[in-house]
Amino acid sequence: MGSDPHHHCKGHVMCPCLHSGIWGSFPIIAGDCITMSCLQNQIILFLCLVLMVGISSGDHLVSSFSGKPTSGHAPLTVTFTDVSSGDPTGWAWYFGDENYTGSEWKELSGNAPWGTRYGHAAVAMPDGSIVLTGGGPGYKNDVWVSLDGGTTWNVQNESSGWPGREFHSAVVLPDGSIVLMGGYNGTYLRDVWRSVDKGVTWTLQAAGAPWAARAKHSSVALPDGSILLMGGFDGTSPKNDVWRSTDKGRTWTQQTSRAGWSARYGLAGVVLPDGCIAVIGGRTSSGYSREMWLSPDQGMTWTNPPLGNLISLYPRGYHSAVALPDGSILVAGGENTGKTVKDMVRIARKTGAWSVERYEIPLAVGRYCHAGVILPDGGLVLMGGTNDTAMKSDVWHFETASPIRDPIHEYREEGTYSVTLQVSGSGGYNTSTRQDFITVYPPLSPPAVTGIEPDTGENGTAFIVVNLSGTNFDTMNIPSVKLTRAGLPDILAENVSVHSPSQLTCTISPFGHEAGQRDVIVTNPDGKSGVLPGGFTLTRQPPVADFTARPQSGTAPLAVEFSDTSTGVPSSWTWDFGDGTSGSGKNPLHTYTLPGTYTVTLTVRNGGGSSTTTHPDCISVTAVRPPIIGVFSPASMMHGKTVNVAIIGNNFQKGATVRLDQGTATIPVTVTAIIPPSKITGVVSVPASARGRWSLAIRNPDGGECVRANAIIIT
Repeated sequence: MGSDPHHHCKGHVMCPCLHSGIWGSFPIIAGDCITMSCLQNQIILFLCLVLMVGISSGDHLVSSFSGKPTSGHAPLTVTFTDVSSGDPTGWAWYFGDENYTGSEWKELSGNAPWGTRYGHAAVAMPDGSIVLTGGGPGYKNDVWVSLDGGTTWNVQNESSGWPGREFHSAVVLPDGSIVLMGGYNGTYLRDVWRSVDKGVTWTLQAAGAPWAARAKHSSVALPDGSILLMGGFDGTSPKNDVWRSTDKGRTWTQQTSRAGWSARYGLAGVVLPDGCIAVIGGRTSSGYSREMWLSPDQGMTWTNPPLGNLISLYPRGYHSAVALPDGSILVAGGENTGKTVKDMVRIARKTGAWSVERYEIPLAVGRYCHAGVILPDGGLVLMGGTNDTAMKSDVWHFETASPIRDPIHEYREEGTYSVTLQVSGSGGYNTSTRQDFITVYPPLSPPAVTGIEPDTGENGTAFIVVNLSGTNFDTMNIPSVKLTRAGLPDILAENVSVHSPSQLTCTISPFGHEAGQRDVIVTNPDGKSGVLPGGFTLTRQPPVADFTARPQSGTAPLAVEFSDTSTGVPSSWTWDFGDGTSGSGKNPLHTYTLPGTYTVTLTVRNGGGSSTTTHPDCISVTAVRPPIIGVFSPASMMHGKTVNVAIIGNNFQKGATVRLDQGTATIPVTVTAIIPPSKITGVVSVPASARGRWSLAIRNPDGGECVRANAIIIT
């Protein structure tokens, strides 16, 4: 490759990836380096987008979200809710306090079908697919696509119309077309090609662009659809010129012949959500760079902002870089003096200043001359490249954001945090950012509960309003209050209102709870608690007895379920079932064996007193089949005599009894034989004093009874 001193490194990759919006997906984010020129361009773009939203289809994605609470003391737990329109299928949340320590890299493919290669270019399409083009060794001109984030690949074109090459650049424009520029194939190139079908076919946009033929440059697509080409190597020396095309690569205008940054190649360029361009690292004539340069005006002017913790950004070239939806930048891998840089660096703006965070990556992920893209769902994908020992054909994935639709996130450090949500679907993606959305204050000391008023209450009361005094009650988010005692259910307070760090009021509902002392516990949202031991005493309210019975009528034997409905939390129950039996227990089951009407009484007691209730004629029980008297003899008897009796009828049971009744007087009949169910014989000794008409009565053992009134005459 001419005088390139690093041709032995199998070539050097550009930053082929970028994070660009698509038409109708205007990111709502405050600028990092906005000048009036940049702001004017953003306003023009926004107006265009407003017009497009007005005519878009109903499934157009518009990102929006809410969070609760939005302020409080650390640690602060916030519940976020997606309220986006357009039915998104993917979510990428950036909470503003990202820390990728311990995050997992996942290998998607150990040997992708496009084979080992370096110096290739890849772009992430608006629908989340990835298109990979060209590369070395051998100056390839094939095109591959992955529709599942890099796990599987299909060839789009084994030999595209453009000459094979490596170290070229490629961008995807807001209209979804891909533009490929420059590179090296034994000769430095300056042609430009475009594909509108994910690399299946290509059209030559410019056979000889006005910029010098080059490779190892960087290109980015701006939100307005224009393309910037920056730096690179022309076979003789590194470059620091910047060129812009506003017509998809057909014509080019030089933005500057000498950017503020020193001439370099193997640099990485990205577009931030506010439209500013960032250039990071690269190889200069004096060595490897760790600088970041920003341009707010399409590459015409550049500034070099100070980077906090700059030592973490190891000098490098031939790395990849992506801009995340939250405005931060991830730099992955790279090379320095022939050695692989095995880390990932996050460059983010915090409290107005840029800072650097460095993360170790697995040995297998370390590489340079690779391609990297950021997907709409926040997934960072690295493909191919080389390390200190071998070229690679693997694909790795790193999750940069939370993919949960409605996540719960805990902020552990004091600060003000901007939150970004990018939603995606088959038609593209859309991003929204709420600046300074979450405010986290310093941690509170644990609350202390020093008093409660009133400090007693009856357990039959529906609710009691209490006032608590103490210190360190959270005034931003509502603490929880409960009365607790070992072995018993907690009594949870409702309607908690904090009036000051030393006073809160709440409502407790002690109804139905056991009497006795309970601890009063106040817990702030950060999980810290204060306890007033034995602070509240629950007393017993005298009970008021009442009950229900089911069923209340039926045939013998009748099983009745009694249910206590007393108020005041009884501790004991005494039942009188009205049939000569009694019972205990809250909800007894009692069986009535004989027909009749029964009055039931319940007495309940607790430490506060007792109460009795009586339900007259509560239970009515009838026989299943009462006896029937048909004919009998004799119908008349002589007083003082012993008379044989015969009765014919039905439903007579063994053990049935027979008697003669006159008012309260009764003459028993001695049963001598029963032939169920129709005949009874017996003997009756008629008293000498008996006179007049007497009723004949038969009673079965189940309580069923039949009476033939005035059926017998005694003379």
